[in-house]
Amino acid sequence: RIIRFAISNPRTLNLDNCLRPLRFLQNISTIPRLAAVLSRHTQFNPQGVVNGMQMQIATILGPYLALSAHGKDPRFANTHQRSQAVNDTRARIASLQAAIANILFNMLRSGPEVKEAVLSWVSKILRLNSERRKMQFDPVKVASLGFFVNFGAVMVTLSMPFITSKKDRLPSVHPLFMLSGTEGRINYDLCTRLHATRSELEELAETLGLGGLGDLGDSKSKARSRNGSERESPFQSNGTEYTSYSGNANGDGKGERKVSVAIESEAEEGELDLRSPDAKRTDPSASKERAKRFNMVTEMFFLTMESLQLGYIRSLQALSRIVREINQCQETIEYMGGENSGNPMVFGAKLQLESLRSSMIAMRTHLLDPKLLRKVFALYNWAARWMRYLLSQGTKGARILKAVPEYFAADINSLYILMNKFEPIILRSHPMENVMRIVMAFMDSAMLKNASLRGQMPDVLNLALPVGGIASPDHMLVTVSDFTTNLIPLLLGLYVEIEFGENQYYNKFHTRYTISQILKFLWQHPVYHDSLRKYSRTKMIRFINMLCNDCVWLLDEAMKQLEEVRNEQKAMEAAGFMRQPAFARHRREAQFMRLQRTTRSQMNLAVASIQMIGYMSQAYREPFLSVDLVGRVAEMINYYINKLNGPRVSALKVKDPKKFGFRPKLLLRELVRIFLVFSEDLEFLKATAGDARSYDPAVFAKAASNLEKREIVSVAELRRFRSVLERLEKLAVELKNEDDMLIDAPSKYLDPIMTTIMLDPVMLPESKVVVDRQVIRRHLLNSSTDPFNRSKLSIKDLVEVPELKKEIFDFIESRRKAASEKKCKNAATK
Repeated sequence: RIIRFAISNPRTLNLDNCLRPLRFLQNISTIPRLAAVLSRHTQFNPQGVVNGMQMQIATILGPYLALSAHGKDPRFANTHQRSQAVNDTRARIASLQAAIANILFNMLRSGPEVKEAVLSWVSKILRLNSERRKMQFDPVKVASLGFFVNFGAVMVTLSMPFITSKKDRLPSVHPLFMLSGTEGRINYDLCTRLHATRSELEELAETLGLGGLGDLGDSKSKARSRNGSERESPFQSNGTEYTSYSGNANGDGKGERKVSVAIESEAEEGELDLRSPDAKRTDPSASKERAKRFNMVTEMFFLTMESLQLGYIRSLQALSRIVREINQCQETIEYMGGENSGNPMVFGAKLQLESLRSSMIAMRTHLLDPKLLRKVFALYNWAARWMRYLLSQGTKGARILKAVPEYFAADINSLYILMNKFEPIILRSHPMENVMRIVMAFMDSAMLKNASLRGQMPDVLNLALPVGGIASPDHMLVTVSDFTTNLIPLLLGLYVEIEFGENQYYNKFHTRYTISQILKFLWQHPVYHDSLRKYSRTKMIRFINMLCNDCVWLLDEAMKQLEEVRNEQKAMEAAGFMRQPAFARHRREAQFMRLQRTTRSQMNLAVASIQMIGYMSQAYREPFLSVDLVGRVAEMINYYINKLNGPRVSALKVKDPKKFGFRPKLLLRELVRIFLVFSEDLEFLKATAGDARSYDPAVFAKAASNLEKREIVSVAELRRFRSVLERLEKLAVELKNEDDMLIDAPSKYLDPIMTTIMLDPVMLPESKVVVDRQVIRRHLLNSSTDPFNRSKLSIKDLVEVPELKKEIFDFIESRRKAASEKKCKNAATK
């Protein structure tokens, strides 16, 4: 009768009347025999349901879990009552979640049969709602958002004992759970892994199933310490007690029960004993059956991660989409003339906006309860610790980590990035070192295969920086050796690798901008200067090449858009603009705002890229001046200076340039300082003077005039700049004379790509084309293919052509000799 009372009239349930029947269920769940009756009830784990929504409706606890904040609460619309309404609603939801958590916790302690029934119930809910993993799913076939948020909150609460345990429970998690496929509680066959292939998963499953964990241990063995004494197996427990923080049914946090949970000391079981003393005496079940199952830490950890992935994380993403839709709706209203315009379409847009705002407030109330957030952050911090633990176990641990579902990394990324938007203060009040260290590991392509997801990891790492990016000697990124040793290689490697990921054309610039901000903070600490010098020279050259490519492309695009901005500003200031209909004016203004955002984004990244070259070159100049890069760097600086001081600079004059990220003085100052750092190298000066496309002595002279007129650099820097310009002009004359001397060189001496004379000719093995070694090396920095037939190519494949090389040098020498004789003859004639 009690159970029938609890499940009667579920449609009349609400947050105000749900606690009374739940207390009945909570009370009977404290008695093991009644808990067993509840677990065997046909409506606890109903049969015949085929999807998540049917399960939500049919199971006893489904209607309770489906309760959530209601967006139509009139108090939410009233700004004076909203805060109180949010607090009241959160208290009721917390009471609901605590009551359900207590019911399940009591059942888990009521014997192995009841515990198995509860875990099967959890597994069934997750399996029937696996469609929620997809980007698009039929909402009629899956449980509601409110159901899964409450369900995830309950699962997190049940996981708190091992998360907050003083004893290290990380070794207790058995990785075989996530390799059990369709036979396990979760069908991980539907999940992409961090890096493991199907064959690697099968091999790993066989190894773990045979007890081949090695240093990680297994449930049937004990490892010996160095002094010969036996130490505990990672999957064995020793009877230690720990505490459940399930709270009370009132949800006020008062009177939290501390339930001592004994852990079975039998090594072959390795399982948390959640049974009450009475249940232990009356339970005759064989230990052989229990040995087949995983321990409770393993079960709860993976089931909780899955429940949050399907519910809480998806709900946060839905909230982010609603916020984006609100912004778009507001733009649409402005586009149609504003809220007070007579446009009849505005009325419908306003109704949609009000509906979206109500949904947003309700979702924020449900999802962003600080008490719930503390538990969620604690769980993901523990998950990060577990993955770091696997990394610390050597090769075997790394193999297991690669088999972890990819959504473990994706959910950490989503949680921290979205929480930075919604609750940044709460986010930064929680420890982040474990998360940041595993995020850094995920930037390695050997650990995480998904290039797009790797490209999002710097966004999470960026959250660890102090506000304003001010130097902080005590910061974890500066004091922890794991960061100081590995962060520079991983960031620079990702900067290059992101170029070749799928669908990365626009996302790569966001990733690279984030990396530039992290590097800007790190460079304030000398320990990272040493790390950069230890970085592979070949990889460093590849990174600098990508950096220069970005600088040129971004500035070129931003300059074009600035010209468009200038034209738009003139058109909008014209007298005829205000005579246009309101609809047309708002449409053009909206387009102009989008142009402003795009231009500002590209300008900011261009400035960040130039600044990165500036501070890196001051401490580590040699790679920038390598044979492969010196010409590229010189061309980039020439191009920038020409754009900022050349004949078309007037087209860049716009109103309020800071709104568009355009800071010409800052750009010119950074460029000149980089130029002065490299000007001590003769090859750099030759490359600058020989750049026929961008080098113009008149433009450089104008740049010097602008530097002096606007006091952009110091007097000493200006003096050095003018001195270098004099050397450049002399070099330019010498190089021109040499080019004139070789102007009629045979075509076979010319590089087919750049049409310059080859100084070190090499043959490409597949296409058999002869090119200059320096030119093809520069091409290979961007693409590892033959430029003539797209076949694979590397530097080691190049074939030297010594006979042609000798011919070319003999030709050059003969022309130089002829030019020298002619010069002497002219001098004698004079």
